[in-house]
This record gives sequence, C-alpha cells and structure tokens, in this order.
Amino acid sequence: MGTSSSQRSPATPEWERVRELYLQPNPNPAQMLARIVAALDSDTRAGMSDPGVACCLGHLLDGATVAATGKLSGLYPSGADLAHAPVIGLASGLRQAAEQDIVVGQLASRFSDLALDALGTSVLDIAESIPGGGGILRLDYTHLTDHMASYYHQNRLHDLTQTFLAHDLDHVFRHFVARDISDFVGTEALPTVTASSVLQDRIAHTCRIITAGVDLSGTEAPFREAIAQHSLEHRTHALQDVFRYTLDSGLAALADAEVA
Repeated sequence: MGTSSSQRSPATPEWERVRELYLQPNPNPAQMLARIVAALDSDTRAGMSDPGVACCLGHLLDGATVAATGKLSGLYPSGADLAHAPVIGLASGLRQAAEQDIVVGQLASRFSDLALDALGTSVLDIAESIPGGGGILRLDYTHLTDHMASYYHQNRLHDLTQTFLAHDLDHVFRHFVARDISDFVGTEALPTVTASSVLQDRIAHTCRIITAGVDLSGTEAPFREAIAQHSLEHRTHALQDVFRYTLDSGLAALADAEVA
C-alpha cells in the first residue's frame, strides 16, 4: 500500500483559492485548512470516512476493549517481546491486523492508506501522553495495558476516537497540501524545500490542535454498539456510520477556524 501525492488538486475555483495562499509569505494555517475544507467535493468527503478508514479506527478501539480483558498481548505481532518497546509492538500489531482486514474486505483506498498511518501515530501519541509513563520507548507493558483499558472502563472510547480523528486529518491534510505545494517551491513565499516542509508541519499541527478540541462525548454509546458487532462487514459499516458524524464534526471545526 502507498498513497501518492503526485496527482494535483482538481482545477476548480475553490482549489485555486487554496493555491493562492502558497504565494503569500507566512500564510495562516487555519485559513489554509478552512479553504481546503471548502474545496472538498462530496466524493472526497465520502472517501474520507470510507470502510477502510473505519476499519483502522476499529482496530484502535480494539486496543481498549482487549486491554480491558487483560489480553492486550494478543494484539501484538507473533513473537513480539513485550518487555522491549511494547508501544511500538502494539502500534505494529494493530496496523498489521488492520491491513489484513482491509485486504480481506477489499477496502483499500488512498484514505485507508492514510488511516493506517494515523492508526500507528495515534498509538504513539497516546503512549507519549501517559503521565509518568516515561515516553514511547520507556513505557512498560503493564502501564500501557492499564492505560488502554481505562478508555473502555471509564467510557472514554470517544477520547480514543478523537485522537484518531486528529491524526487521520493530520495525514489527510498533509496529503492535500503535498499535492500542490511543490509547484510553489522556489517562489518568494516558499524559497526552499525546507520552507515548504515547515509550512506543511504548521498546517498539520494546527489541524491536530483544532480537531483535538471537538466534543465527541455523544458518540460513546454508538461506538460501543458498533465494536460489539461480530462480523467484520457489519462492524465496519456500523463504525463507518458513526465515524462519518465524527469526521463531519472535525471538518466543521476546521471550516470555522478561519473566522474564530
């Protein structure tokens, strides 16, 4: 799998308004995000919450539900050493399982590729934020298990979903920006590749900050019902229905950020 950024954005007036900002020195990342949201057509919006994306979210939620049973080790790759960097092992195991389901269900898309990346970085972010955990490389398996289980026991699956949403949109909007920004490297506004990379990082950081503030508490019950589905097909579609609302909430927050 792999997501190419070589294809340019559609030649529409809305995307032209996005491209205009690349010619401005130090453009406002929030304004950039809002204009990208305004430029998204219905097919693209639908693709951003397609079954492959929902599948990736489902595997992150599995991290909480399985940890709550004390069997988090079952989500690790075969032969994984739980005493050595268990966070990396969990991220790898969840990604591998999601990749397998995407292949089996024929759910692959450019947005599922990006969601797979978001699944991995979400796990790393969660581990990094655990108080007293020591960070990604020093956090031990027991501490990680307890923290993941707390999302389930404390009815905070929506917080886990919020982390995934922030990372998924980070990767998606990086993709949107990367399609066009290379055309402007060498201009006064973006004189070097480094300058373009800095702008992409600023846009992605702003995206995460904004979407991390979206209130998803109302999705707790629907997400619990969705992950309780036994068949992969039913579970994926149930997750997709709830994530579609989640995505709409995130995009609405980004659209409003320009005027906030």
